[in-house]
Amino acid sequence: MALTQSIDSFDTQPLSAPPVQRNNVIPFRAARARLQVTLPHPSHDLPGTQLRTLLHSPLGVYVVSTEAVREEVRVQLDIALDDLDFTMHTLISTLPAALIGPLKRRQAVAKVC
Repeated sequence: MALTQSIDSFDTQPLSAPPVQRNNVIPFRAARARLQVTLPHPSHDLPGTQLRTLLHSPLGVYVVSTEAVREEVRVQLDIALDDLDFTMHTLISTLPAALIGPLKRRQAVAKVC
């Protein structure tokens, strides 16, 4: 069975007519959260080894800040809530000595024009 289509259905609009938008999908940004992770660096370990491991892992793209405090490194991860399962699994398997802190909803950041 052959499909037939009229050539009239492919009529073009004049250039002066405004384009017709048929996009009724409104994109919503995924909810995001901040996760604090504390990386201890023991004295026998080279300073920054665990941080280097984290930054070179798939979680490195989520790191937004680091802070060295005494014998530990505090790292803030900015993750989508949809990625929480992946983040926890990867963090536990990559750095089992890491201390996972609280998960807090990220505050909306206003855009400066």
